[in-house]
Amino acid sequence: MVQPSMDLYVNYLVLLAVTLLALVLSLAIVFQAYRGYRRNRSQPMLWLAVGLVLLTAVPFVVSLTVASAGTALGFGPVVYTYYAPILNRLIEVVGLVCILYSLYSRS
Repeated sequence: MVQPSMDLYVNYLVLLAVTLLALVLSLAIVFQAYRGYRRNRSQPMLWLAVGLVLLTAVPFVVSLTVASAGTALGFGPVVYTYYAPILNRLIEVVGLVCILYSLYSRS
């Protein structure tokens, strides 16, 4: 049985750390947009917050979940190369639509 090298673990830990940092920063931005909505009761700010969370945080969570579940459940390569990316892109498209709606809505 071949043991993975320690460098591989370090690389994955660095990738995980950077991903989690990006997730925390994106949630901080979403929180500020949500605070703007609560302070001003501005519907476009709510749509902006929803769009940002769909654009930034949800794809990270989906990727981490698929990677973790895939390891445990033995997902095939098609899940990693097709289904997970298409799901992430669809979520991002919905997020962009929400952001566009927030920019062009009149309320």
